[in-house]
Amino acid sequence: MCHFTDLIYYLSLLTCMSLGSYYKKIEDKEIKRNYGAGLGILITCLICGQYTVHSILMVWGNIVIIKCCDKRYMHHMSLAYTWIYLVYLRWNIDSTVYVLWLHQTISLRLVGLAFELCAPEKGSRPSSSSKVPSFRNTNLSIKSDHSKDAHPKTQQSSSEKTVTGAGKHSIPKMTGDYNSGSSEPSAIEIIAYAYYFIGLHKGPYYRWKTFNEHFRTPFGILGDCRIITEQKLKKAFICTIIFTLLQIKFPVSVYDENDFYVSYGTDFRYLYNIPQMLTYVLQYQMVMFLCSAVCTETGFGVYPTKTLPLPGHGPTTRFSLLDLAIAKEEVALQQEFNFAMLKSFENEKLVIGPRMRDTLRGWDMSIRYWFWAHTYKNIVSTSKEARSALSFLAWTIWCGPTIQQLIISSTLWVHLHLENEYGELYDTNLTMKMPWDIGFSIMRMFCLIYLTPCLILNDSSVVLHYYHSIFWVYHMVLFCLILGALCVNKDRYQSASSGNEDI
Repeated sequence: MCHFTDLIYYLSLLTCMSLGSYYKKIEDKEIKRNYGAGLGILITCLICGQYTVHSILMVWGNIVIIKCCDKRYMHHMSLAYTWIYLVYLRWNIDSTVYVLWLHQTISLRLVGLAFELCAPEKGSRPSSSSKVPSFRNTNLSIKSDHSKDAHPKTQQSSSEKTVTGAGKHSIPKMTGDYNSGSSEPSAIEIIAYAYYFIGLHKGPYYRWKTFNEHFRTPFGILGDCRIITEQKLKKAFICTIIFTLLQIKFPVSVYDENDFYVSYGTDFRYLYNIPQMLTYVLQYQMVMFLCSAVCTETGFGVYPTKTLPLPGHGPTTRFSLLDLAIAKEEVALQQEFNFAMLKSFENEKLVIGPRMRDTLRGWDMSIRYWFWAHTYKNIVSTSKEARSALSFLAWTIWCGPTIQQLIISSTLWVHLHLENEYGELYDTNLTMKMPWDIGFSIMRMFCLIYLTPCLILNDSSVVLHYYHSIFWVYHMVLFCLILGALCVNKDRYQSASSGNEDI
């Protein structure tokens, strides 16, 4: 059932798209920035209503921290202040999910800005390494406005597939950072970045450096990005149709009915999560298609394919080529461009996997980049497991520390490390790779289906009642797998000890 808040949210998205072509034609940088920030503030007022005051307090609190605090510690203070405020919003404000999405987007931008500004103070900067997921670039072939060689079919398919193969380069072991030295922004610039209408509804996340470069790069006007926008709208429309049909056929309200737990068996109750998981994925992809369509229509996030842009991060190499393309139009017209920085999903990893880490890397990739760069990689002098746990904790607080989110985070953390443990105990990457990949993929789908009620249900009591009705089956399986890993480790340790004694 469509509510008034849903109507406002999606109409504001479509409005931003419709204004994108006009926005792209603005040449003056100051007017362009003020236009985008003003539109973002208007969107915030429409979606949040009386709760707009909380976004103002969040923004101005971070401005005070960034302008007044010691640069060595301001990112920690910004993170603590913003995350505590998000917890307050989650527990004390009775609002729609759209209000929460908007505040989450603003929080990522503000805290990410603090991390970027403090990096030069520390003398080093966390840089993307080979552990960053090697996303396949989403290419857009743009030669010039008057190019007559570009075939329409090629342009349409280029939003999802590589045009010339350039997007399939492997990610370099150490990727650089374009213009790593950041000048301290003014309060007006921080407000503009926090409220900028591009990606404000839910993402994708982009860095402060990417925001600044947007006003000096001419790539967005070199070709007609409308083709990519139309393709995203078509995909969003298809997702909406399937989502609506699944929602009618398999309503979420069944979980609240007593008959669901009395008249049906445990197997039916578990398998009922499958269409619910599909519904959740389709809704999320529909929203992200619309949000990224705003970016493509405004020409935001377009970079030369040779610079290997990553979701959330932007260009990672060939910065001299990037500078040359910005300075000389003839060089820019010779390049192939893409919107890889805006890519949110890698459906191959979502469907096939085979491991849970592949699924997490392929889901909302710009958000994953933020937590990888600013929580996981910034925690030093501790084990990988502890860093992973702290990163999951930060993600849990950002999403909202509810019982549902705690179940999701703790279960995924255990699942990921069990995968790593069994990968070290057995031959999972050589001769036995195929059987183990099949087993990992089955367990991954088992886990995702099991966690679906935590994603779609807001009432914690209903969630606990549901898991009690299926006897917490997956957690029992995890417990058995943990015991199995401990036993195998103990046996191998004893065997190694006895072998050393014999020697």
